[in-house]
Amino acid sequence: MRRTLLIAGLFVAGTLLGVVLSPTVFGGLAGFVEEMQPPSVSGKRARASAVNAATIAAPTYSEQQNPGPVMLTNVKDTELGDALASMALSPERERVIDAEVRSHRYRLLWLTVWDWDGDEVSDHITIASGDYKRQMDLSKGRKTVAIPEPPSRYIEITGEPHNIGYEGWTTVALLSGQRPIALSRLVPGKTLQIEIDTAD
Repeated sequence: MRRTLLIAGLFVAGTLLGVVLSPTVFGGLAGFVEEMQPPSVSGKRARASAVNAATIAAPTYSEQQNPGPVMLTNVKDTELGDALASMALSPERERVIDAEVRSHRYRLLWLTVWDWDGDEVSDHITIASGDYKRQMDLSKGRKTVAIPEPPSRYIEITGEPHNIGYEGWTTVALLSGQRPIALSRLVPGKTLQIEIDTAD
């Protein structure tokens, strides 16, 4: 309403002064007056709603076809007992690895994995790192286990052929430092090679 009255007032003033306002000039004045108007409340709310919707819809992490090097942390000397207990070793194998780590033949690394699809029934995977290999359940809750640092700098994760997810796919997620990564879906029996890196 205020915009209409202002434009009408300019037109009347121009007529009284004997100035003829061409359509071009009149259109320019109308545009100038429109720019002076504050944005409507509904426009502000629409923009705010769009920003909020975009923020809510943004995923925390997405499925990665090629995650690149995954950053793992070293097992400290004070953590060695807990690390060995997490590796599902026989007593004899545990003594061997304990002696090899203490003699600095290689290090142990912490690996955190879980099922990013969150199935109620746990998937099963096999993890291989050098000569070390183990099977484990992959639940939707994060599980941290120790693995030997691989000489090749690669570990392998294989989805078991009889997993119950959609078409038997296995959905593995892991931590790279503090960043969660959802690895690409593993079809039954497929093995994924993952490059490992450490902070030091």
